[in-house]
Amino acid sequence: MIERINPGPRASQMVLIDGRIETSGIVALAPQGDIAAQTRCVLAQLEQWLAQVGAGKHNISRVQIWLADMAEFAAMNAVYDAWVGDQPPVRACVGAALAAPEYRIEIQAFGQR
Repeated sequence: MIERINPGPRASQMVLIDGRIETSGIVALAPQGDIAAQTRCVLAQLEQWLAQVGAGKHNISRVQIWLADMAEFAAMNAVYDAWVGDQPPVRACVGAALAAPEYRIEIQAFGQR
C-alpha cells in the first residue's frame, strides 16, 4: 500500500511504501538566496518533511542532489557536510538545468522508517 503525504495536483511531497520513504524534489522556499542559503532551506524542509512521518535524517539511505551550477559544489558541500552528521547516506550530485533559473539546488531523499 502506498501512503501519499501532502498530495498535490502533480506530485505528493512524500510517499511511504512498506516502511520506505521517498520524497519529491525539494527546492528553496525563497530562491533569491545564494547556494548556501538555498541548501540550508532545502535541508530544513527535508527535516520537517521527515518529522511529519516520525523519521529524521538518520533514516535517510540515499540523497540525490541537482545543482544549477557545479561551480557551487564546494559551497553546497560546506553546508551539507555540516548538516549530515556521522551517518551519511549514499549520495549522487549532478549539474542540471532546474525548473526556474532562480533555483540553485534541488534535493530528493529516500529512506526507511
